[in-house]
Amino acid sequence: MGSKKNDLFGSSRFVLPEHRELYMRIKEQERRYVPPELDSEQLAELSEQIWQAYQSGDTLTLSYYDGKEPSRLSGHVMHIDQAQQRIKLRTGSGMHWLSFASLLQAECGER
Repeated sequence: MGSKKNDLFGSSRFVLPEHRELYMRIKEQERRYVPPELDSEQLAELSEQIWQAYQSGDTLTLSYYDGKEPSRLSGHVMHIDQAQQRIKLRTGSGMHWLSFASLLQAECGER
């Protein structure tokens, strides 16, 4: 059983269910992952890694934000769509389009 300090609603008998739900949603939003904003140097390095993998055909491992949490995907860069600001990556599970805005980090590997 939690302490009264940490269990705000368990110790109170007069809390409406709607208020508890709202409080729980707010706490969940506070715990959500917020992706870091990349500075110009980091963006230039990311761009260089992607271009190098595209030119050489090497495997590229991308860290990206999927809307909920950071994720990783490894594959070969098939296309860079500058008009729509996205990358087409071929992985073992198929083709994936990733937007530039969601990218966090890139690592070049071997063929």
